[in-house]
Amino acid sequence: MSEIAMTSPSTTTSKSAPLAVFAVSALVYIALRAAGIEALWMAALKIVPIATLFWIAATSLAGLTRTLTLVALAFSATGDVLLAVPFANHFVFGLGAFLLAQLTYAGNFLRDAQVGSRRFMLRGTALVLAALLLGRQVLPGAGELALPVAFYIVAIVFMALSAAAHRSGSSLLFAGAVTFMVSDALIALDRFVDPVPMAGMWIMLTYYGAQALLVMGLIRTDLAARQA
Repeated sequence: MSEIAMTSPSTTTSKSAPLAVFAVSALVYIALRAAGIEALWMAALKIVPIATLFWIAATSLAGLTRTLTLVALAFSATGDVLLAVPFANHFVFGLGAFLLAQLTYAGNFLRDAQVGSRRFMLRGTALVLAALLLGRQVLPGAGELALPVAFYIVAIVFMALSAAAHRSGSSLLFAGAVTFMVSDALIALDRFVDPVPMAGMWIMLTYYGAQALLVMGLIRTDLAARQA
């Protein structure tokens, strides 16, 4: 594919419709959840935005970057369903699915990692300090879930550090990783510390936003690499 074709207006336009579907489906789910609607079909609606990002990634990325991104999104959708459908230990299973998603994203980013830069050191220091503060806040109240929660905190920080180390210095990737950390921090604080006002809305807004930023960041960096 030529550079002209890869950056043509038709390519940009082709993403407009699925991005609109992503935004509308995310807002519809958040609104219905805020209205207190609880039904099994809500679990299906919950993954529509992620399925849309899956389609965007499948049609925009190439090679191993595409494969790993699709695997990460598939794990994320699995985690969404596991957390939404109540059954014994569903939170632990959902946490496990998202842990695999974070590790897959991290593996994707590490393929183009460049550590040692001042930018990475600044970003990395801020991430580690934030994770330590989060762990200090939530782990004492996590009880028997303290160990899996600790593992998950390590995994998402590893993912965020991997995004920070990406040689492109992509602000989209780093913003997506940080927003993902914020979303998960809200879940942990709401569940193990104190109820967060309008937690459901803020958790899902930051979660969907994080996934979109990560996918679009990967698309931008992959496109730049193919054009180089």
